Amino acid sequence: MSWSGLRRLLLAAGAGFAMWAAFPDLSWWWLIVPSLAVLFVLVDHASTGRALVAAFVFGACWWLPLTDWVVLATGGRLPWFALAATQVCWLLVWVLIVRVASVWAWAQAWWGQILVYVLSWVGVEQARGHFPWSGFPWGNVAIPQVDSPLGRLAPFGGEVLVSMVVVTLAVLVRRAFSLRTDEDVKHWWTRPFLLLFALAFVVGSALAPLAAAQEAGSVRVGVVQGNIELPGPRTFAIEGKVTANHAAVSRELAEHAEAPIDFAIWGETAADRDPRESSIVSASLDSAARVLDAPILFGFANMRDGYRWNWLGVWYRGSGVDEGELYAKQKPVPFGEFIPFRSFISALATEAAQVNVDMAAADNPALMRVGLADSRTIPVAVGICFESAYSSVIGQGVREGGQLIIAPSNNYHFRTSAESAQQAQLLRFRALEFSRSAVQASTTGESVVIRPNGAIQAKTGRQSAEYLIESLPLRTTLTPSARMGEWPAFIIMSACAFFTLLSLAVLIGRALSVRRRKRPGAQASRASLREEAGAPRGGTGIREAGG
Repeated sequence: MSWSGLRRLLLAAGAGFAMWAAFPDLSWWWLIVPSLAVLFVLVDHASTGRALVAAFVFGACWWLPLTDWVVLATGGRLPWFALAATQVCWLLVWVLIVRVASVWAWAQAWWGQILVYVLSWVGVEQARGHFPWSGFPWGNVAIPQVDSPLGRLAPFGGEVLVSMVVVTLAVLVRRAFSLRTDEDVKHWWTRPFLLLFALAFVVGSALAPLAAAQEAGSVRVGVVQGNIELPGPRTFAIEGKVTANHAAVSRELAEHAEAPIDFAIWGETAADRDPRESSIVSASLDSAARVLDAPILFGFANMRDGYRWNWLGVWYRGSGVDEGELYAKQKPVPFGEFIPFRSFISALATEAAQVNVDMAAADNPALMRVGLADSRTIPVAVGICFESAYSSVIGQGVREGGQLIIAPSNNYHFRTSAESAQQAQLLRFRALEFSRSAVQASTTGESVVIRPNGAIQAKTGRQSAEYLIESLPLRTTLTPSARMGEWPAFIIMSACAFFTLLSLAVLIGRALSVRRRKRPGAQASRASLREEAGAPRGGTGIREAGG
């Protein structure tokens, strides 16, 4: 391998690791733009083969460390490699779209490159988050911007708008610092202009207004993280053990609370059995609700119709679960909570056999109502665990009246890895996007209380038993992002697909035209046609007539 080739691979690897570092645990959000700029340099002037190799190295150095928690959850490296490989494949699809788009001459200009890269990157990013099955909306370049000035654009266009601006900045930086002499730098002021243009995006984003004041009063919540002793399956095998852990922390919360809470929040499956079927679990829940003197929003699972269902419910002391306010998970995790093509996949991977019963995907609104002791009823937008990653789920609950976002989670599979922090960052973006307070209540950590501007108000550690008591503003105004719902994502995906097909059609048409011109006998045929028309080989019939 030549030095230039090795240098390209090292640059791709460095940029990929920088992209990983932009996400939790490091959370160096400012690395995303330069890492993308380096990737764009490696792709836009390379052959298709070299561009694909550079993108592969970049993607591997990004996705493998970003999702290393899969090894902890599955006990094997094969699922980890498989997940990372699928995400890298999406990156390679983006490279192919960019290469096909080079058929347009205007795509070489700085503004043309912005159009092509924004359309292709964000289109592929959204497609990756929607397909196949429920997609994997992890690692979107918009999410770490919750800590940057660009994040303030989230209420006005969600992930799509923020990602568009991030890619625009990356192209501007890439063009402003390019050392190539064959690009459209016609004036001495072109590069300073591009930098000022980039700065204008940042300043404009920083000036975007954010609303965080309460509109429907406030609510005082207690977040209970009861912890699960490892190994988790052994703890869950003891009926009522996980529930007892949470009841114990609830009693500790009640003893130390300076003022009563309005309601408590437990994590996903913090009730380790359906309390309607287990007297042990129901007794622990009711005891905790009486000590807290408040209802408890909690998670549990049960079996029904041959499927496993993942539920959220509200427990009231003395009366139990409110059967009218249940929510079941809409988007189970492929290969984690259900196995697509089970018979085929199980034959290839022994880990698949561990998921012996598929989780059902429910069709219900992501909204619950919690009745408080002061006679108020609080509508809450909800999601379970990974559903924090789906704007469609949380946004549905907000549009239907949710004044607060709650996402119970069970993270014991991931121990002290960065997974729970990455999940919390996704929920922070949802809070910012929809201008709602939000709570991630984990069984093992980290649990996070978030303000409507995406800022962390309080959080717990990982793999620990803790509690939080916080007052949060309740809001009712719908942001533009909430009103638009999934439309921006569908529009950018459709536009990307149309542009790709159009570019491919033009490219194929030009290739066929060149092939016809080079075909043997084509020149003789054209000469014969001219003779039949009365035109000598040395000129045209019109010129002869004019003579």
